Amino acid sequence: MPSTSQTSPRRVAFLMLTYNQASLVRESALACLAQECEPLDIIFSDDASKDNTYEVLQEIAREYKGPHNLIVRRNEKNAGIGEHFNILIASFQNELFIASAGDDISLPNRTAALIKAWDDSGQKADLISSHCKQMAYNGTVGRQVNTDDLSTVTPQQWLIKRPYIIGATHAFTRRLHTRFGPFSSDLTGEDQIMTFRAMCAGGGVTVNEALVLYRDGGISRRPDEMMPAEQLAWIRKVNRIDVAEMRQIIKDADTAGYGQLARERFQDKLNRAVFMKDILDHSTWKPMLAISRRHPDVPFFWRHKKIITTLFHEPYAVFQKHNQARRQFVRRLRGR
Repeated sequence: MPSTSQTSPRRVAFLMLTYNQASLVRESALACLAQECEPLDIIFSDDASKDNTYEVLQEIAREYKGPHNLIVRRNEKNAGIGEHFNILIASFQNELFIASAGDDISLPNRTAALIKAWDDSGQKADLISSHCKQMAYNGTVGRQVNTDDLSTVTPQQWLIKRPYIIGATHAFTRRLHTRFGPFSSDLTGEDQIMTFRAMCAGGGVTVNEALVLYRDGGISRRPDEMMPAEQLAWIRKVNRIDVAEMRQIIKDADTAGYGQLARERFQDKLNRAVFMKDILDHSTWKPMLAISRRHPDVPFFWRHKKIITTLFHEPYAVFQKHNQARRQFVRRLRGR
């Protein structure tokens, strides 16, 4: 674990989480090290990549001579995003964490701007965000994407309509994680969960500046073209994400005193998602019907429609594709 020597943690840690990003991670890592701000703890943390991402990070660490305290580490086995954050927050005792992915680029003034916004709030804000600019996979920079003003969002508003945020721009406090506890180990996206937690605690701040180049086409992107079997696998993946996220929201809402409102907003969706999660594990009708009987809280006709479309997923996927093409054609005709 290469690092520079240091006796105590600095108040801010810059966390760069990586996974299978060997071809892109050098540029992202060097951008982290080029931050023009107070000395930081910078942690490059690899989630058991199958490529040589970790070796690239080790090489960068051996060459680094700057003011920041650099640590390179990796998980022994792939943990996923939620558990990866749990590990890092438990391992490092900084007051504020700035997050980055191994394929995004933080501009040199990013950390200084986020720290200033935090200090200007009297260090009361638990989430500091910013705008970003889209960046193509090949590095071409595109349009600016703006985060909503988090200072005006309440927990009740978040539960009704989520603000538009980009998790790649976030900084968050240690105390936020301490209050609500670790993320669920199956959580694969922390951005909206972190936002809701902050709205229930010290609130959030949005820096009115694009501080990150956010790369399109990362490992979590939905493929543009999929065969029916691939589409079914993608549906399973998205369903697992939805279940984990809604369960985490309800748990956090209970902690913050908004449990009833969260259940009014999400319980029906969660019931349906859990039903789908259960039937997607099977490919024949008998176990699906048995599962259906165990979910009386989900509308009867909806359950059986989903059983049919899952059993006959391939022809249904072809029908959907043709139907979508037909609707696009009609919209083009109406637009003439």
